[in-house]
Amino acid sequence: MRPLASQLGCGLVTVSQAYDLLAAQGRITTRVGRGSFVSAPLKSEPGESPFLARWEPDLGRLAMRGERMEGVLEELSRASIPGAISLATGHPAPETFPLADFGRALNRTLLEDPPEAMQYHAARGDDDLCETLAAGLRARGCRVAADEIVVCSGAQQAADLVATVLLAQGREVVASESPAYAGTLGVFDARGASYVAVASDRDGVRVDDLDRVLAEYRPRLLYVNPVAQNPTGAMLLERRARRIVELARRYDTVILEDQTGHALVYDGQAPSPLLAYDTDGRVIVMESLSKTVFPALRIGYLVAKGPLLEPLVRAKMRTDSFTSTLTQRALWRFMGSSAWGRHLRHARHLYRSRRDAFVEALARELPWAQIHPPAAGITLWLPLPARISTRSAFEAAAREGVLVMPAEPYYPTRQGPAALRLSFGDVSVERLGEGARRLGRALGRLL
Repeated sequence: MRPLASQLGCGLVTVSQAYDLLAAQGRITTRVGRGSFVSAPLKSEPGESPFLARWEPDLGRLAMRGERMEGVLEELSRASIPGAISLATGHPAPETFPLADFGRALNRTLLEDPPEAMQYHAARGDDDLCETLAAGLRARGCRVAADEIVVCSGAQQAADLVATVLLAQGREVVASESPAYAGTLGVFDARGASYVAVASDRDGVRVDDLDRVLAEYRPRLLYVNPVAQNPTGAMLLERRARRIVELARRYDTVILEDQTGHALVYDGQAPSPLLAYDTDGRVIVMESLSKTVFPALRIGYLVAKGPLLEPLVRAKMRTDSFTSTLTQRALWRFMGSSAWGRHLRHARHLYRSRRDAFVEALARELPWAQIHPPAAGITLWLPLPARISTRSAFEAAAREGVLVMPAEPYYPTRQGPAALRLSFGDVSVERLGEGARRLGRALGRLL
C-alpha cells in the first residue's frame, strides 16, 4: 500500500480505506499475508435460478462485512494435521467450567422462582443480577447504579449495540489501541468505520500517541481493553488510565472500555476501570463473562450513564428483546454463592500455572524472543524478528504441527509489525511444552 500511496500522492489511510471499500463491494478478495486480488466474476450454473444469479454475490459480500478472520480459520482447518497442537483458539479451559455449581443454581431458579419470572422481561436485564454486577464495579471504585447496567447476550452483542448507537454507517472514525481484540474490531468494520491505530506497549495504551491521534482525527469512539488485554495480556497502568479519560474529555471522545477478563489477574487485584475516573458519563464499560464462567453462558453487560443509556436500552430491545431471564437468574444465584469465589480461585491458579510453564518453555526454545508474561488473561503476544514475516512463521509452524494466530486481524488497520498471538488457556502444561518446542524448531529454520 505504501508504494501506491506514494504513487498517487495521498495518505496511507486513504489507500487502506479504498481497499476496504473495494473489498466491501466484492471487487477484491484479501488474504492474510498474501495480499489483495481482483475477485473472479461468479458464473451461473446451468439451471440456476435468476434470483440466485442476481443476488448471490451481494449475499456473500454482505455476510462477510466485519469478517476479520476471512481465510485464517480456513487455513487453520487445513493445517490441522493429526497430532497438531493448537495455540490459536483463545478458548478457556473446560476444567474450570463450574458445571455442577452452576447446575445447582439453575435448578434452584427453576424450583424457587415464580412462573412470572420466566415471562417476557425488561430489555435492561434482571434487577438482582444488575445489582450484583453494579456492586462488583462499586467495589472497584466506580459509581454505578443497578439501573445503569444493560445485560447483553455476550460482549459481541454489547459492542454491536454501541456501534448501532454511536456509529453512522460508513462515516465514523474509531480510534483503537493496537493490537486489539479482533472480534470487537470486526463489529466496527461491519459499520464501515475507519480506524486510526493508537500505539501500545507492555503497560497498555501509550498516552503520548493517544494525544496525537485524538487531536488530529477527532474520532467519535475510542476502544480500549485495559485489563487482560487480548491479544497481548497487558494491564494498563493507573496513571495512564487517568490520562486517557482526561484526553477523551478534552477531545470530546466516547470511550468503550472492555473489562473482559479482569477477574483473571494473576498477581494482586485488577486496577480500577477507566469508569472510576469518568466524571461526565463518556465511558461505556462492557464485559463478557464467557471466559470467566464458560462460553455457553452467553451473558455480558454494558454500563452507560446519562444520555448514552436509553439509546442502548432501545437498541437492545430492537435486537432480541432481552437476554434469557432463566440464565440471568441462575448466574445471579451462582455469583451470590460461595462457589463463585472458589471457581475464580481455581481458574486463576490453573491459568497461572499454564502461563508460567508456557513462558518458561518459550524462553528456553526461543532464546531470541522478547516475551512479556501476560499480567492477566489467557493469551500472549510474540513479536517476530525483522527477517521473519507473519506469513512465513504461520506456515512454518503449521508444518511442524503447531497452530498459531497471525497478527494482522488484531491490528485495527490490518497492518503492523510481524507477530503471533499464542493462547494457553485450554492446553495442558505438557502440550504447551511440546508446542513451544515445535514452534522453536519452525522459527529457528527461518532465522
